[in-house]
Amino acid sequence: YSSFMDALRDAKALMTASARPTSIETIDDTVLQLAMEDFVWDSVAAFFPATGSTPIRGINLIEFNDDDPARLSERVRAFTEHLSQDPTVERLGYTLAEGRPQIQKVYAMRKRSVGLLGNVQGEKRPIAFVEDTAVPPEHLADFITEFRAALDARQLSYGMFGHVDAGVLHVRPALDMKDPEQEKLIREISDQVAALTQKYGGLLWGEHGKGVRSEYGPKFFGELYPSLQRVKAAFDPHNQLNPGKIASPAEHHELIAKDSDPELLTVDGVTLRGQLDRTIDERAWQAYDAAVYCNGNGACYNYDLDDPMCPSWKATRDRVHSPKGRASLMREWLRLQSQAGIDVVEESRKKKTENGWGFIKSFPLRVANTLSRKQHHDYSHQVYDAMAGCLACKSCAGQCPIKVNVPQFRSQFLEVYHGRYLRPLRDYLIGGTEFMLPTLAKVAPLYNALLKQRWVDSLMRQGLGMSDSPQLSRASVKKQLRAWGVAEATPTSLALLTEQQRANSVIIVQDAFTSHFEAKLVIDVVELLSRLNLRVFVMPFSANGKPLQVQGFLGAFERTAEKQAKRLRALAEFDVPMVGIDPAMTLTYRQEYVKALGAEQVPEVFMLQEWLATRMNTLAPRPLNLTDPGFKLLSHCTEKTNAPGSPKAWQQVFAAFGLELELAITGCCGMSGTYGHETRNVATSKTIYAQSWQPQVEADENTGKLLATGYSCRSQVKRYSAQTLHHPLQALLTCLKRES
Repeated sequence: YSSFMDALRDAKALMTASARPTSIETIDDTVLQLAMEDFVWDSVAAFFPATGSTPIRGINLIEFNDDDPARLSERVRAFTEHLSQDPTVERLGYTLAEGRPQIQKVYAMRKRSVGLLGNVQGEKRPIAFVEDTAVPPEHLADFITEFRAALDARQLSYGMFGHVDAGVLHVRPALDMKDPEQEKLIREISDQVAALTQKYGGLLWGEHGKGVRSEYGPKFFGELYPSLQRVKAAFDPHNQLNPGKIASPAEHHELIAKDSDPELLTVDGVTLRGQLDRTIDERAWQAYDAAVYCNGNGACYNYDLDDPMCPSWKATRDRVHSPKGRASLMREWLRLQSQAGIDVVEESRKKKTENGWGFIKSFPLRVANTLSRKQHHDYSHQVYDAMAGCLACKSCAGQCPIKVNVPQFRSQFLEVYHGRYLRPLRDYLIGGTEFMLPTLAKVAPLYNALLKQRWVDSLMRQGLGMSDSPQLSRASVKKQLRAWGVAEATPTSLALLTEQQRANSVIIVQDAFTSHFEAKLVIDVVELLSRLNLRVFVMPFSANGKPLQVQGFLGAFERTAEKQAKRLRALAEFDVPMVGIDPAMTLTYRQEYVKALGAEQVPEVFMLQEWLATRMNTLAPRPLNLTDPGFKLLSHCTEKTNAPGSPKAWQQVFAAFGLELELAITGCCGMSGTYGHETRNVATSKTIYAQSWQPQVEADENTGKLLATGYSCRSQVKRYSAQTLHHPLQALLTCLKRES
């Protein structure tokens, strides 16, 4: 519809149509636009095609179900015929979602509406206090007209969605509850909407219970309210269960039959979260925006083991180890820091700029704080324990409707926390991995032999807190490329290319993990791209910095990112596309780098499939005349949640080769970088792997068919299932070799 009110008024008419629908849900353009910016849109976009120059301002989701398939088809046919013949409302169009899978996709988008509303930008955020009003459906359109007028008069933004057939519409006006003046609107709007619902014969609480809105109960129930008091007195005479809500347990002579009950809570008489939030320093509030805007929608309390968010919550069933739990802990930590006069932003700045001498000077104090940790209560330790369980997989950043980004504020917290307390050696080992690997690779046989020694394994586990460290590749990427005559990507080598040669060239940006632990993969990627008649250049290895960022070494990360971005900019001047092999490492360039340095400072680095999918029309050979193995793809969590179109891009690439690729539905593998190698996380990592990946990996029907995009995923499979999964491009290379 071109108007939300058209959608509402049409819903009223459609409910009385001869082919009466089972239900009608409505969504306004505010929620719809937010859905279009969410990962969920990829699964429903086909149901909402473009309508030319007229923008969509409202949609109705009209459901039909029946015990008889033939009768169901006839009802739908009659209804669509009515739509085509009815001129009373301008409808921009309609589509059909048939069968449970399609319908579930549409309702999944509708289900995310509450969370999506919270993803608006700015300090004004949708607040739930008049969000479940209910009036007789025949009065809904007129009621909403007046409701909207009340909000528009105060120049408030809002989104609307709900159950039109039941007369229930969810409305959450956007307020900055840290502002005392806006807080007053809670009372004003509640009073006005309560009166409005009574005018139309409805209720202020149509679905979600009364809660602190119980003060309006006596007015709604009138002479029946004393009966509620009798029930309350019979079961809870001492007012111990939710005191102040629903009714007070008055004795017979105290029964109240008026418009109010002084024993009930009031909407502005309870502590509101904004009253606590406004005590947080404004600079800290802005710095930790990845945490403070969590609206508690609970999408992260996800029981689906084959969904990426949130692996630590699924493995522990402890809400502290969920994005909502960690965001709540972080908000309270920020409040306590501000209350104590601690400037966390300044502490972070000092830590980022700390030099070697500063580190040495602060060392005695950190030792003293660490030794006295058990004697002095510090809420920070509870927060640290919660952050330690986070895999930093970033599924929350991609799947949470509010985009709560736990890995981001986890890193910020760790930076400040370890400005007061000592870091374990494990953190330095992980943070320095990228810098140590090139040297260790030169003595790979010796390094690998040492790892096999029991005493070394014991030292790593008990002394450094690291378990099952992977073996370095014996093959050398650099030596093999030199033998093949593959040039390094440098400004000098790229400057020699003609414009036509640049258009047919590609630069591989190395990452520490594939280059040093899976050298054969890098070599195979180079070979495949070369077989596609591309001129391949490989950028000399340099640290990406992601391990530093994950562990909260943010100063070191920013310095590393500046150096790497400078190298990338030097190559980007020649307009040769740059691609990365490992998805998590590659996505760092478009996420953490952009946040640290600014978008203008970071050239684009594509994931392999993103770039290949745009070039397959010119690169792909004729369709391969092979028996299709029936490959299945297991995607990296960070990849499929933060770049949701990327798995389908792999399907496009395989299709260009005449091969099918099924997208396996999985949760997290449990490794996530180095998380699974940390001794403290081994048990949880194994539990996570067993929940989703292990059944698929070890299923007989999947033998020889599974492919995995992430290094850490392949490493986890090798660790717990003793199987080697190949990268998708390795599978394509094998097929090409067989064809030739």
